[in-house]
Amino acid sequence: MTTPSCKRSVRRAAVSASVLTAVLSAAALLVAVPPVHAAVPAPRAGTAAPAADRPASGAARKAYYPNVDRIVCEVNKERANRGLAALLISEPVSGVARSHARDMARMGRLTPTGSDGRDLRARLSDANVYSSHILEYLFYGYNHDGYFADMATDPDPNNDLYKGLMNRDTLAVGVGYENRYWDVVLVGKHRRLVTRPTSCGAA
Repeated sequence: MTTPSCKRSVRRAAVSASVLTAVLSAAALLVAVPPVHAAVPAPRAGTAAPAADRPASGAARKAYYPNVDRIVCEVNKERANRGLAALLISEPVSGVARSHARDMARMGRLTPTGSDGRDLRARLSDANVYSSHILEYLFYGYNHDGYFADMATDPDPNNDLYKGLMNRDTLAVGVGYENRYWDVVLVGKHRRLVTRPTSCGAA
């Protein structure tokens, strides 16, 4: 006869097995799609911006938009220290990233899937961008070039963006931003990839 305590043990074992299966499935997924990262928790759709993010009464606050060249120039300093070639900027990839950042801002959440249900590879395909090496990192909360560059070049073992930026297979970057939502897309070499060097004169 199975006692109540034994029944509870069986249930716990079954739950543990289910959790383990879910964890293993998630780990397999992360091999193909890097995890979503948030600088601070993203707001739910329809919520008001925190008081600190709203302009003071009677004062107009200039909208922030990142200087991608400045950020990538800082990343390239770190790559040079590691003996890696400088990253290039891809305007077609940046266009894809900007569109998705705007889409996330409209939805009010971080997600690799667009409001139309399409994923990154589909969005890049529309822009004629193809590569076997594609990584995407999503963030919410940064509104300063220096802060974002500091985070991107932080060699903390848990910093997945840093690992992607320092990957030898990463050739170019595209950055999208809208209302504190970031979409950073890294791509590898492809014969049809359109890129340009960074402009670091004022970085």
